[in-house]
Amino acid sequence: MVCVICGGWKSRPAREPTGGRSGGRGHLCRSCAGSLRQAGEVRLDSGLLVSSLFIHAGPVRSAVHALKYHGTDRVARVLAPRMAALLPADASALVPVPRSLFRRIRFGVDAGRVLAHEVSRWAGLPVADVLRAPVHHRSQLRLRRSDGLRFRLVDRPPRRAVLIDDVLTTGATLGAAAAACRGSISRAVTMTRSPVTVSVDSPRHMS
Repeated sequence: MVCVICGGWKSRPAREPTGGRSGGRGHLCRSCAGSLRQAGEVRLDSGLLVSSLFIHAGPVRSAVHALKYHGTDRVARVLAPRMAALLPADASALVPVPRSLFRRIRFGVDAGRVLAHEVSRWAGLPVADVLRAPVHHRSQLRLRRSDGLRFRLVDRPPRRAVLIDDVLTTGATLGAAAAACRGSISRAVTMTRSPVTVSVDSPRHMS
């Protein structure tokens, strides 16, 4: 069996890592299974409630980087059912947080869109691709300090839509994406969350 996190060949998988609304199957090696830390929910200063699967550390961090920078999407396919299980019961659609054009061309992948479409398959919800990112990318921490990140809205998202992204780091990107949606969005789901999330307030659960 091949571990869906590290990609290594393991003859004795530790357990099935997926589940949720529609099941899903995939194997973790014992090392990766032991490294996973549940992330839970945090509320950003903006009021956006973000649910994340795992803390962004160890092998799962490397797997997310493989998706972001090399287009390796096995972890997105296998963990999509778990991300779907984090969606609120009244969710109406999924809004991917897009990557800047510069980075999308450079790395050949837009992780937010990949994840949104994989989660859509399990959740049975449409993908509302209504956001456009700036052409260039700047440091999230610098953007947070200068309030300089701006997404463009090309169509109004459905009410009760949920933002989908790969990693919650400082909260700047998700906060800006939610702001661009003009009050239509109050929830987001990510695959991982940084161990130290800068722009948060009143965490419901933190590991």
